[in-house]
Amino acid sequence: MGENKHIEELDAFAKKYINEIESESPSIDFTKNIMNSIQEFEKSEAYKADPLISKKIWILLIGILITSILYVAKGKSIGSIGFSKINLDVFSKIRIPNLFENISVSSVMLYACFFFTVLIFAQIYFLKKRFEMNIKS
Repeated sequence: MGENKHIEELDAFAKKYINEIESESPSIDFTKNIMNSIQEFEKSEAYKADPLISKKIWILLIGILITSILYVAKGKSIGSIGFSKINLDVFSKIRIPNLFENISVSSVMLYACFFFTVLIFAQIYFLKKRFEMNIKS
């Protein structure tokens, strides 16, 4: 019982002071001011975007790729490296039914899908240009 009285007192106290607080609204140019401050921060030296994959890692990956291409080009097989042979005969025993065997698609449907795909890519291109123009201005 004592706890309920304490909760009711806190509730009344909170309601009283919440009603007294004036609501604040942002200025008219709030969004513009925020965007300007973000652009200034990006231009400053404090903002430095680091790449996800560093140059050292790219060089290492390209080196591994070139080394593996040259190794295979010399005519050596991967088996000569010392990997044990893996038996993949288990996968040839698995039978998957052909689910799409009896499905036929009309040429009109193919043309419609192609047309809508082209329109989607065109829309993406034009919207991207529009957003870039809005950001610059």
